[in-house]
Amino acid sequence: MYHGSTDEIGTLIERILGGDGTSKGFKDMRDRTAYVFVTGTHPSHLRQTWTQILSRVSRMSASATALDGRPASLQVDQRVVAKLDLANHPMVTKVREYVARGYRITISLGPNERKPYTKIYLSRGTGDATNLVTVQIDGSVLDHWRRK
Repeated sequence: MYHGSTDEIGTLIERILGGDGTSKGFKDMRDRTAYVFVTGTHPSHLRQTWTQILSRVSRMSASATALDGRPASLQVDQRVVAKLDLANHPMVTKVREYVARGYRITISLGPNERKPYTKIYLSRGTGDATNLVTVQIDGSVLDHWRRK
């Protein structure tokens, strides 16, 4: 399922996904993987273990797309998507609603800005008519973009 599960990270992934879905590790993995599932890229500023986990459960793909249809570079393993029930993650469902209304995903707020796994930035329109929203990890929505 993941590129080699005989090492420490592979064993950790197996343990997290093998549980009943109520552990902190499962919830943390679900939240971080949801970001990759939505954007097709890794979030920034993660601890090394989480970066390694996300690298194992996703792969580079020429056919990967973000939820808004734009080209992306990473695709989450479909078995992981199913096990983590990412289709029903609050952030994923809310982003899908906004994308259906014409919003586009913005990966970060600038070239040197963080890409937090807890937020998805969306925009619609141009110039003075631009609508900006932030979908947070719990599915709540802010009607602006804000750093931090």
